[in-house]
Amino acid sequence: MAQPQMTPEQQEDLQRYQQLAQQLDVIGRQVQQLEMEKRDLEIAKKETKDMDDSAVIYRSAGRLLFQTSLEDVNKYVEEEHEKVEVRIASLTKRQNKLVSSFKELQAKLSGSQ
Repeated sequence: MAQPQMTPEQQEDLQRYQQLAQQLDVIGRQVQQLEMEKRDLEIAKKETKDMDDSAVIYRSAGRLLFQTSLEDVNKYVEEEHEKVEVRIASLTKRQNKLVSSFKELQAKLSGSQ
């Protein structure tokens, strides 16, 4: 028995469905990577919390290490933590919109078969 031909609209919907699946995969990996970065920053914040202000601290920049102050490290960690949280929130919002579109398109494709 021959498979019925897809209409151009169905082909476009299928292509859009595949694109949405790929976008969701990419965003999911980005969120996962940012979550790991956030955990690293939280660990750094925890490790420096009880340090004495006179402690010698080094920060890496590429392959080099630079001596810096505890105040500068704490400021840097806090700023980076905020940036990561904003980026995660933005990506999560985008991910939720894509999931909604994906489900709608999935329902449409399931109903047109």
